[in-house]
Amino acid sequence: MKILATLAASLLAVAISAQSPLLVQPAGAFYGWNPPAANHQTFFDMTVNTTITLQALTTPLYSQAGVTGSLEMYITNPGITTFVGNETNAANWSLAASGAIKANGLVANATACMALNGSGAVLQPGSYGVAIRYLGVATLFRAVATVPQTFSNAELTVTGGAIQYGAFTYATSGPTAGYAGWNWYGQIIYQNGVFPHACAENANYGTGCYNKFGSFFQEWTSAAAAGAALNGKSLSMIPNGIGGYDLVPGLPLYAYAAPSGAAIQIPATDNGEQMQALTIPFAYPGGVATEFYIHSNGFVSVASNSTIPNNTIPEPTTLLAAPATAWWSWHQYNPTEAGSGFIWFEEDLGTAQIRVTWLNVESYPTTAVNQSTMQMVFDPITGIVTFNWVALDTVGGSGTLDWDDTLVGYSPGGASPNPGASDLPALFAGGPSISLPGTEAFSLKVVASAKPLIGTTISLDTSNETSLGIGLNYLSVVQLPSPGIDLGFLGAPGCPLLVDITVGIGNVISNLGVPGLSMSVAFPLPNNPTLAGVSAYSQSVWLDPAANAFGALTSNGIEMVLGNF
Repeated sequence: MKILATLAASLLAVAISAQSPLLVQPAGAFYGWNPPAANHQTFFDMTVNTTITLQALTTPLYSQAGVTGSLEMYITNPGITTFVGNETNAANWSLAASGAIKANGLVANATACMALNGSGAVLQPGSYGVAIRYLGVATLFRAVATVPQTFSNAELTVTGGAIQYGAFTYATSGPTAGYAGWNWYGQIIYQNGVFPHACAENANYGTGCYNKFGSFFQEWTSAAAAGAALNGKSLSMIPNGIGGYDLVPGLPLYAYAAPSGAAIQIPATDNGEQMQALTIPFAYPGGVATEFYIHSNGFVSVASNSTIPNNTIPEPTTLLAAPATAWWSWHQYNPTEAGSGFIWFEEDLGTAQIRVTWLNVESYPTTAVNQSTMQMVFDPITGIVTFNWVALDTVGGSGTLDWDDTLVGYSPGGASPNPGASDLPALFAGGPSISLPGTEAFSLKVVASAKPLIGTTISLDTSNETSLGIGLNYLSVVQLPSPGIDLGFLGAPGCPLLVDITVGIGNVISNLGVPGLSMSVAFPLPNNPTLAGVSAYSQSVWLDPAANAFGALTSNGIEMVLGNF
């Protein structure tokens, strides 16, 4: 467990109307697990004074905006009134509620609507031990100066706390230096009494047609794992006949070569970028570079990528959205650290190779010797790009979440569809090459504009249409679960049908600017509480004679669960 940040005594509470939240917001410092736990838990004791229906939990996360996961609330079984002594006995606990949660950014509050089997969790008067479990998102918890901490209102009292790396298996962690213990931090949102409750949720399912992936990536979440996978390995990206790259094990012609006396030392900056003019322009898919932008954290771009968020934290979503085409071996390097080597740029006129070398460059923490040597080789004659990983740091220990990560990849500039992680070790072991097309494309997509709250109107918005024309958005009460029915038998292979169009309605959509038509369809939700928990489904179809023999594309599907929170 490592410190993440020491913040002000409290975060601003999220304003939630029409509920009576209990605020559990102790003063102290935020900490989190590094690496993140798969199923971290935070414990506290809770006394319920009057019957309530749990609706939601709000808590800060240390995850990039958009990262999704879930929260689960467990309570001790009847007759067990405290978490103390029960932290490693799973048989003494029962799931009370769970809900999806989506990060709003690093060290920011996020809210999970909580339910059990589609309904609110009703808590009767009494005392309970409580465990809040985090799945898929990085947690934050408070180190506090005194224990126990107590927070209460007329309905609830929360007391004490503990943290556990693995749910019901690890011992709870003792206090960190300078503090007396741990506390959960957040809000418990509820209604008094037994209250009809369902979470309004949208969930995309299935995949529309057709994605074309021009990017690749693979991420390792520890220095040891990255070193084991990459040290001594090389990867070459060879321009192919379709305007993209084929990825193969490194070609001997571009093997690592140490910087010569003619190499230029890049100024040492931490988390900085340096422009370097090229004597020979370098052609890449989509353009020609006359200069490279060399970033201290292990990536080279054809234009500035200085605006990417959190360039200290390797994330696939950031790589795929970077504004400039770049080649990435992204890690939190620190060439300004005492004893660090440097980054070198060299145009070898004898071999016509451009080489960018991180030579014995340090990583965090500054108290450890953990240097890395790697090189990118660019051939302006052939357009081939090669990564050479000579000796990456295997020590790690940065002390900050994600700073030990390494993300290798390539992505054209601008928003790119996510191809999922590659398997570079399989490629190095003789597996098939990876082929990237020259032109990327996003599949037809439909999304709901907002949560389907009863009594509101949302819209179903279709995008990524391939031409000017018309299509249909279907709203149905019957889902065809992913992968749906492939329409290859109609001449549209890879395009799935994901809703039953015989028990729904179709609305025309268009981008032609015809009055009364657009790419959005309004979906009014009646103000009827009995609809809580009911599901509706939507999918769009776009007519494009050039798309396939059938002349149509299909989108993903959306499941909309109507709710009151």
